[in-house]
Amino acid sequence: MLQPTDPDFTAKWIDPLLVFDRDRNKNHSLRNMLAGRPAFLVCGGPSAKHLPLERLNERGVWTMGVNNAAGHPQFRANAFVCSDPPLKFSHSIWFDPAVMKFVPLPKMAKGRRMLREKWNGVFRKSDKTVVDCPNVWGFQRHSWLRPNDEFFLTDGACWGNQDAGTKLTGEKKTVCTMLLGIRLLRYLGAGRVYLVGVDFLMRPGEVYSFDQGKHAGGCDSNNQQFIVVNEWLCKMQADGVFDKFNMPLFNCNQLSGLRAFPHVPFGDAVDDCTCDVEQQPDLADWYSKTQCPKCQSWEVRSGEDYTCMTCGEKWPVAAP
Repeated sequence: MLQPTDPDFTAKWIDPLLVFDRDRNKNHSLRNMLAGRPAFLVCGGPSAKHLPLERLNERGVWTMGVNNAAGHPQFRANAFVCSDPPLKFSHSIWFDPAVMKFVPLPKMAKGRRMLREKWNGVFRKSDKTVVDCPNVWGFQRHSWLRPNDEFFLTDGACWGNQDAGTKLTGEKKTVCTMLLGIRLLRYLGAGRVYLVGVDFLMRPGEVYSFDQGKHAGGCDSNNQQFIVVNEWLCKMQADGVFDKFNMPLFNCNQLSGLRAFPHVPFGDAVDDCTCDVEQQPDLADWYSKTQCPKCQSWEVRSGEDYTCMTCGEKWPVAAP
């Protein structure tokens, strides 16, 4: 049996996370879909307000938004993950076919899949449910977590410990949806993950990067949760868990209360995603045969004539 200590573990390991289609059938068509490309995990911390988030719309950038951060007005997330009741999240996320929606499997069941809509500031019950929305995917979720290799080895995404989880693991009680985003991005095959809006500090009046408040007691509760999650992730990083599973993480907020991961400036992270993708693709001559007739090289420059960059051969560009 393959073990994490095996020297070729990363190359041979197949992610066991259970993912489901809208009919709740197991479906692994999304496994490794990102093929090692970097990705952003965008959370709702207020530090994101000070970043040019519109850069996340550039070609080559792939983003997963946590909770309502996926509906941020400055960028259009490629994916969304939640764990709380679907009623808490914008219908504009749910109804957008361009956004992949990842929800724990129980949230696709009757009674727990209800949605709301908000029009002109007024909430109302929607006649659509989670499974009526486009591009919806379910996943197995565990409400227990040990900060070790099991985070990636189990068939469910661990988001922390509820009461039963604390009894099972001996770990502190807390849950965090960001952990689900990390786990899903590994399943989807992200090669590097850049964290945005991960502040791990919440103050009244400075709560989210979008218009949402929270009372002082709620802020204090969240800050206690952040302390626990920081401890877990620091331990996993120190023990080499993320390296073992070939998933380096970087934090774009240098002042974050999450101290587990090295800092990378936001602009550098975007550049990493876009460095080999043209923002305005040069589409000329792709349908033409541009292989050098002399040396068969594909390194050919187009102009009034084609010119082989290997041997210097020239030949005319064919008329369209």
